[in-house]
Amino acid sequence: MTAAKVLEDTGAVLVHPYNDARIISGQGTISLEFLEQAPHLDAIVVPISGGLISGVAVAAKSINPSLRVLAAEPSGANDAALSKAAGKIITLPETKTVADGLRAHLGNLTWSIVRDFVDDVIVVDDKEIIEAVKLCYEILKVAVEPSGAIGLAAHHFQKCQAWKDCNRIGIILSGGNVDLGVLWHSFNR
Repeated sequence: MTAAKVLEDTGAVLVHPYNDARIISGQGTISLEFLEQAPHLDAIVVPISGGLISGVAVAAKSINPSLRVLAAEPSGANDAALSKAAGKIITLPETKTVADGLRAHLGNLTWSIVRDFVDDVIVVDDKEIIEAVKLCYEILKVAVEPSGAIGLAAHHFQKCQAWKDCNRIGIILSGGNVDLGVLWHSFNR
């Protein structure tokens, strides 16, 4: 309601945070930079919620159609995995995960891209996500929010068919918006 009022009062234009072609295109530049630095990857693992995976998938597949684009999703917000399995958008009535940036649902633009360009969705639980955040801090010395560390969790903890024939895997780590109080509490659970 607030956004609608601002649009009406100011004549501004709403740019959806992920279900917008401009956002998706901007996110695709990640693939361009990634594949420029590591052109021989077999797969890229990306957190999935909306625009990031969509942009990465379209750009990566246009550069290398055989490159596998793998999505990583929390079990408490696994609408993309359910949607891929059902062949249509599934919207969850509720989400619950430490990866709060991945609680959004697929939109009409992002769904069609995920359906056609994402090879598989790997679901991980919060405990694995928290361990991946911990690995980022301890080994990489990098602050990565749970939503952004999920690709590492998927690769490190999930033994699944998604990795079949993939020897060179790139993992996108994104976002440093970490509520340390919540994170420390999660470590101790």
